[in-house]
Amino acid sequence: MTLWTWVGETAKDLREAGHTEAADAVIGMPKLAVEGDVVRLRAGLPAALRAARDVTESRWLENFLEHWPLAARVGDRGEGATALPEAEARLSAAHVDGAECASAACAAENVLACYANIDGPGNAADRIALTTEAMATARIGEPAWESLVLAHANALIDDERPDEAVRVLDDRAREAGKAGVHVSVDYDFGYVRALRCQERPTEALQTLDRLEVNGTGTWPRGVPRAAAQRRIRFERARVLAELARKGERPAEDALAALPGLQEADAHPAFRRAWADAVEKLVAEGALPNDWRLGVTLTTWSRYFERVDARRPCLELSLSAARLAAARGAKWVAESALDRGHRALGGIRHGDDPAAELARAGAEAECVQGTDPGIPAEHVLAHLREEPPERVDPERQADLLITALEQRPDDAALLNALGQVGRTLMLTDAAAEPHWRHVRRDPGDQKAALSLLETLLYDNDTVGVRALVRALADAALVTSEPVS
Repeated sequence: MTLWTWVGETAKDLREAGHTEAADAVIGMPKLAVEGDVVRLRAGLPAALRAARDVTESRWLENFLEHWPLAARVGDRGEGATALPEAEARLSAAHVDGAECASAACAAENVLACYANIDGPGNAADRIALTTEAMATARIGEPAWESLVLAHANALIDDERPDEAVRVLDDRAREAGKAGVHVSVDYDFGYVRALRCQERPTEALQTLDRLEVNGTGTWPRGVPRAAAQRRIRFERARVLAELARKGERPAEDALAALPGLQEADAHPAFRRAWADAVEKLVAEGALPNDWRLGVTLTTWSRYFERVDARRPCLELSLSAARLAAARGAKWVAESALDRGHRALGGIRHGDDPAAELARAGAEAECVQGTDPGIPAEHVLAHLREEPPERVDPERQADLLITALEQRPDDAALLNALGQVGRTLMLTDAAAEPHWRHVRRDPGDQKAALSLLETLLYDNDTVGVRALVRALADAALVTSEPVS
């Protein structure tokens, strides 16, 4: 039974019993979760829970409703360790005082998704153990059971056992059939991922074709069907890009299938698929490799760093570094590598990504620093004279970095780097030379204000507080009387 079938039947029963508001919540909250609308989920939860408490023996219903705000965070929003304490607390409390999970939402699901976001391959063994434990109480064919099956298969794929993942999907589908229920189209996405990891992209594409023709049409119109079709589009673009890389399909096919940047930006869970496809298409000459693409990958990798999803942060940082090195953007490449190394420090089984970082680092080292050909004190005037059509923020950043090597305490250069850093979404990297200068000379008000602007742009409240403390401490020191 699909989640959406369960939702429809449960809402129908609640409505017939006179619980209209609870029925609306049962339908609406999973839809908001699929879209990643955490704000509306949190806003609507209190009223939904009040409605649920009017239902006799409703604890399972309250658990179901409480499941979705967190599901949106670890699902569509792709959060990692920032969501883990809440996910683990909900799992620990799931069966306290006679409470029970709804058959459509097991508390283990969000923990499993969170583990996968933090470090899919590194946490594979823990995920497999948790799915085995959770499935002991799940009923065959119900939505929670199916979600656990898919989580088990994904963990096996991350553990480099895609063949075993396919066997698990096949075996569980047979179990469901014997129980008189059909598995949902989500099973096909499990097969697609396994086929990709087996380097069988043609078969993965055929599976997506069948899924689009026969699968999504059975899902309810609106959000459920749109979400499945969105997933198909991103997977199709990634598979077609791989086939283009192999020379088996024209790159134009993948380019035509690629979802728009805005759609990937709106749904973080699909950003890795988009970036994977785009990096391959850039290599095939089908897409430009420019600073705007760099801003996108930087923004996304920094997002995953903030939500502590280490493996996605590492993978996107690697893509950002490789592409930046290829277009000669040294500072951007080095910043991406720094971010990648930070993420690497928080994952298990990091030998392969460490080797990839080393290769990307070697590529970045080969990029020559930008020589302005003029004295450092004239660099700003040179940049101001550039015609708008020639402005390249990445080249400007490299010029400023070179000039700052000669004049590290030049407040005007630091301010310019802060401005370029904001354009490139590298405010964290731009703040570092600023901090060094302000700590050496806290009395430089121009530099302090420029650093404050960068920190505020980055919503770095911790940095703002640190700056205020540093300036206050310096003011106290200078105000102390000489003995």
